[in-house]
Amino acid sequence: MRWYRSLFFKIFLWFWGVIFVAMWAAVLTNEWIEDDYFRPATQPEAMHLVHLMDRERPIVAEGRKLWRKVRPGWNLVAVPVDMTSQLPHDLEEFADEAGNADQILWGQNDGWLMIGPLQRQGYLYIAVSRKEWQSVLNNEDRWLVPLAIVVVVTLLCFMLVWSLTRPIRRLQRTVRRLAQGDFDVSGLRRDLHRHDEIGMLASEVVDMADALQRLLHSHQQLLRDVSHELRSPLTRLQIALGIARKKDQQNLLVAEHDRIERAVGQVDGLVGQILDLARLQQTDSQQLQTSTHALGQQLHDWLQNADVEIEEKHLQLIVHEPADSLTCDWDWMLVERAFDNLLRNAIRFSPPGSALSVGVDVSAQHLALWVQDQGPGVPQEELQRIFDPFTQVDSARDHAAGGYGIGLALVKRIVELHGGRVHAENRLPGLRVTMQLPLNS
Repeated sequence: MRWYRSLFFKIFLWFWGVIFVAMWAAVLTNEWIEDDYFRPATQPEAMHLVHLMDRERPIVAEGRKLWRKVRPGWNLVAVPVDMTSQLPHDLEEFADEAGNADQILWGQNDGWLMIGPLQRQGYLYIAVSRKEWQSVLNNEDRWLVPLAIVVVVTLLCFMLVWSLTRPIRRLQRTVRRLAQGDFDVSGLRRDLHRHDEIGMLASEVVDMADALQRLLHSHQQLLRDVSHELRSPLTRLQIALGIARKKDQQNLLVAEHDRIERAVGQVDGLVGQILDLARLQQTDSQQLQTSTHALGQQLHDWLQNADVEIEEKHLQLIVHEPADSLTCDWDWMLVERAFDNLLRNAIRFSPPGSALSVGVDVSAQHLALWVQDQGPGVPQEELQRIFDPFTQVDSARDHAAGGYGIGLALVKRIVELHGGRVHAENRLPGLRVTMQLPLNS
């Protein structure tokens, strides 16, 4: 998923945009409300100017440098009648406007409040006050105010969106693990106390995981029970077949007996694989019987056990051997079984006289043990499904070839118990299946 399509980005952008637009609307509205304007002064406002003239010592405007002398609150400013140009531009504009109107005005201009003017003894007197909130920062530093607001709004939006999307990401990770067969939902426990939709969704996911785990256990138990129940009739069939062979003194039914024996052997092998898979699915990594051995010697022994099958199909065995000093800490009996399944599958599907490759690739903490044939391969969309139990992908790899879809499921479970992973890829021609295992399980 691209980052700009994520829920985090959409919520963050939406809140940030709405608040940013609202902030600018407030700023524009405030500027509109506080726009410069003049009006006739009320009686109390005019009396306020008179009281200032009676009590305060005026600040005489000289060279437009009045603002440096202005104190907080109301100030009395005086200027000779014929020297209004000494006033700052805002006050000069106000004095001219009042002179044209021939009355005392109340004015607002560039953050200044003004009352006046009144003339006494050749001077014009104006009451001046600076708005308190605008005196916090100087004119040249006032750009920091909107910047600070933007930063605060951004942080608040980020915190809000993070609090909303963090539990959703936990849900995503949990559901992904559920899809991989991991029913550990402990990461969602902290969200179960929420009293909103996210808490309800987390509770539903926990209930779903429990239901799936119960369903899977019942399915495994059913397979195990059915497999155990099949063992008894299979044993009776084998005994009956042995008796029938003894009674056939003239060997008239040898072909039929052989056919029955092959069918019984196939069913017996399938039942054995199902029981092994059920047992491995209930095993965890703490129960592995690990030991340390040299991989090179073990690989040589495993290949030697398959010499007869390789020679029967006249296959050319190509081995990319690991370093002699490479040692691994595994449950070697299980790894041998997994490798043997891969090797037998590759031999089964390899055309006579083709090449059969086996190799080891080593990285810092893992190694890849792979087997590659030159057979028909697997459709690309089925490469992940071939490791599921009882999966058959096409007519080239079916029961007639001797498989029931259990072998690769056993391989996957054995590799997972060691903390690794298994994957398949088409090599044109052929299929390569790789077991990626940690050097020390």
